[in-house]
Amino acid sequence: MPRIYRWLSGWGFPTFLISTLIAASALMALVLVFPAESTPFEQFAEEFKVWCFGLDPETGEMQLGYIASFLTSPLLLAGFTAMIWWTPLREVLRDSPRRLWRAAGPGIALVLVLAAGMGFVGSSTEATSDLPFPAERLRTTHEPPAFTLVDQDGEEVSLEALRGRVVLVTGVYATCGLACPMILAQARRALGGLSDEERRDVTVVAITLDPEHDTPETMSRMAEQQGVEAPLFRLSTGEPDDVNALLDQLGFARSRDPETGVIDHANLFLLVDRGGRIAYRFSLGEQQEQWLGEAVRLLVAEERIGES
Repeated sequence: MPRIYRWLSGWGFPTFLISTLIAASALMALVLVFPAESTPFEQFAEEFKVWCFGLDPETGEMQLGYIASFLTSPLLLAGFTAMIWWTPLREVLRDSPRRLWRAAGPGIALVLVLAAGMGFVGSSTEATSDLPFPAERLRTTHEPPAFTLVDQDGEEVSLEALRGRVVLVTGVYATCGLACPMILAQARRALGGLSDEERRDVTVVAITLDPEHDTPETMSRMAEQQGVEAPLFRLSTGEPDDVNALLDQLGFARSRDPETGVIDHANLFLLVDRGGRIAYRFSLGEQQEQWLGEAVRLLVAEERIGES
């Protein structure tokens, strides 16, 4: 115990922590310049950019706010650590700076080992991303509740009016910083594999998870920020009581942190077929995204309502 205490209260622990944080920030910066190729680390880098930097594979654009947050947060924490342990760090830096470099080695090594491990996991799971879509086994025929909402352009949105089309229903909210942009990005990528003719028969209805604050104007700003627009994407809101009841009926679990206002929510996609029935349910993830695109294509190919 005394040895652990000395390590934590002296210069050893802060040196290890600071070196780990700086190495992590440097690794994330390195990830930015890696191309999307076939080696395990390059595949890991591509996935990291999608999930953490908001990369849109179709355009190659990333969210600058996400990049800044991920790169600067470790550095800020490293600076905060240096401030707290400044006295022992200053003493060893004055008396024996080489000891600091030697103590930094394990932190840098830890980051490299973790990066190699994630690259290995990415390569080992690559084969599972090509699992065939079990369309018949996953197919459902649930009747969704009727609803009428207002989209980002102030236009009414209802399932009844969309009958005969394939409708992708999901839940987002305007101030969501991470999961909601990922939800819309996955929807964009899944629909990006369709032909123009197929996309003409699809509508995405993204229902607000924060109807108390989201207006058509805030949803319009969100649509612009995320690069989506009507008529393909309808970011919709309405009266709070009506929207919350609808979300409960559709199974969008959610809870708000009373201190931060952040909403912890289910990352859910509901696919409604041309007949107005919920045919499939999906979530976030590479495999789910692949299946989502295949399911949309299958539903689009189904016989149109009223056609023989």
